[in-house]
Amino acid sequence: MYSPEDSIPEGNWQEIGRYKVNTTGFWEQRGFKTIIPGINGRFAIRYCVANGGPSGQNSNYIGIDAISISTDTSKPVITHSKLLDIPKLNWPNQIRCQVTGPNGIDSVWVNWRSNTGSFKRFNLSNGSGTNWSGIFNSDTSQLHVRDSIFYRIIARSASPQHPLDSTELFKFTIFLAIGTGIIPSWYPFPGLLTDARTDMLYLSKEMAASEISQGLIRKIGFNVISIFNAPFTNFRVKLKTIADTSIYSFTSSGWTLCYDSSYLPLSTGWQFISLATPFYWNAGQNLLVEICFDLISMTQPFPVDATSMYGKMFGFYNNLPNFDGCASTTGLSIDYRPNIAFIIDPVIISNTGNKNYQIPDGFKLFQNYPNPFNPTTKIDYAISKNGFVSLKIYDVPGKELKTLVNENKNAGYYSIDFNGSEFPSGVYFYKLESNGFIDVKRMILIK
Repeated sequence: MYSPEDSIPEGNWQEIGRYKVNTTGFWEQRGFKTIIPGINGRFAIRYCVANGGPSGQNSNYIGIDAISISTDTSKPVITHSKLLDIPKLNWPNQIRCQVTGPNGIDSVWVNWRSNTGSFKRFNLSNGSGTNWSGIFNSDTSQLHVRDSIFYRIIARSASPQHPLDSTELFKFTIFLAIGTGIIPSWYPFPGLLTDARTDMLYLSKEMAASEISQGLIRKIGFNVISIFNAPFTNFRVKLKTIADTSIYSFTSSGWTLCYDSSYLPLSTGWQFISLATPFYWNAGQNLLVEICFDLISMTQPFPVDATSMYGKMFGFYNNLPNFDGCASTTGLSIDYRPNIAFIIDPVIISNTGNKNYQIPDGFKLFQNYPNPFNPTTKIDYAISKNGFVSLKIYDVPGKELKTLVNENKNAGYYSIDFNGSEFPSGVYFYKLESNGFIDVKRMILIK
């Protein structure tokens, strides 16, 4: 330290800092950074006492306890909440983080790639304080539904050594979402009453944005605005395809029951329901989604984002003892419809009717659809290894009635039609065997 009026000692000196000491008598610690790193030189401390007087009668004393000289290799500290899966319509996504360091931050950037492509880079801008943010340098024409995005954040310290640090490699996925409105809708979760039924129609031209010609719908999701810690009991999700382009009543036949359990959204934002029975959807088909429940006791509604639209939703909710909301036959036409997201595994159908796309991660026998049926239904299955496949139909006593598949198959997804016109109404079973895997499911024929 030195007074601006003092002369600089002989030689080429550079000031690296100055400050005013306290007058409390307590020790203070101060740190300064050299201007030119990696050189040898002298270190001088110069100081003066303000208003000390010519004889120092007003002065006190100053002491220097220790001087420590070290190389700064402290890495930046990056705080970031991993990005969640997002709908394609929200791309490009914004990324935010907080970055701190003892000597400040020189720069922050993101390295990212889509699927197995090469990495790209974009810089983040420093906002207020330690906040940094930026937008992915891409647009929707460069990405597709189901693409996986991998990214990591890298920060460089402003110290002369410029040490770096980075986050782990994070991943999120692009999914299909229909609807961009922000109307708060109690449907399909009007939990303020115990019984509810909601039918929502999504047209084939809207589904075409999935960029998938056909596939298995494994999850559906809604953009939840607020939540409460009270699950929906006796909660059911049903799907079917229809030719109609608008709905003004409930329908009772042709549904595939895809989920039948309790459900509780865990947080706000896009929340998904994993379907116990995936639903096969084909391009050109309008998709009707039904959510209904019969609560043991009232809970709270879970409002979701919806879009203004007429003739695409029909709903009912009430508080009726000894009544199942899924059995309701009356309701109201509603002039908006919840935004929805679909997770679809694409399936390409060959001329033989077999489904061949990607190799499944395991063996699986899916629930037939429709179920109940009259007289035909589809049975989907997946095999993860090449091998012999047997798929047979049985009656309740266990008598084998018909063989649908009895040959070697390559790993993949498959579908086959079963025509029950030669059998009477009743309960039947179908059994899949392959590479030691065995599964049996139940189906109902109603004539």
